[in-house]
Amino acid sequence: MVRDGEQTREAILKSAQAEFLAKGFSAASLRKIATGAEVTTGALYRHFTDKAALFDALVAPCFHGFIQMFRQQGEDYLRGQDSYDFDHGWSSSEQSLLRWTEYIYDHLEVFKLLLSAAEKTAYESFVHILIEMEVDMTLEYIRLAREKGYMIKEVSREEIHIFVNAQFSAFFEMVLHDVPRERAVEYTSSIFRFFAAGWKKLFIGA
Repeated sequence: MVRDGEQTREAILKSAQAEFLAKGFSAASLRKIATGAEVTTGALYRHFTDKAALFDALVAPCFHGFIQMFRQQGEDYLRGQDSYDFDHGWSSSEQSLLRWTEYIYDHLEVFKLLLSAAEKTAYESFVHILIEMEVDMTLEYIRLAREKGYMIKEVSREEIHIFVNAQFSAFFEMVLHDVPRERAVEYTSSIFRFFAAGWKKLFIGA
């Protein structure tokens, strides 16, 4: 069967995804990607200029989509502090975390690439970007909570960074260890409850 240009492109992307997942970006072979797609390397280069362009085509939409969702949820949460009480805010955070899980499991193989195969690509700082955004939002949350009269303990940016990193590590372990979607939803709530208790203890000694 003769494939059209779009079918060829999709075959290349499918082969590239398998190769990147198996070997990571650096060790992946364009020749093997072409072989897996049943095209010549010349045909591959007609669709993608290099290995980085292939990886970009696979992960860019989800990378930007997740960060946009993450940022929007954080901004909405902080804007809502004028009307939320302290406990309602924690409940809202759990719902945000569950939406992350749904988004990630809708694009599971792509997130495996971002988490385990992106070294030496433009996307290798994916988790670090999220952590820094979360640290910034946590510090802003503390400031707003104090304005509302909550007695929040002094916590350094460095300490917040350590705990945020631990929280993201726990969350993304589900992806790296192929936890089924249904269990991942359950574990997401467990992860939230575990860290929410810790954050409350850290911030207010509750």
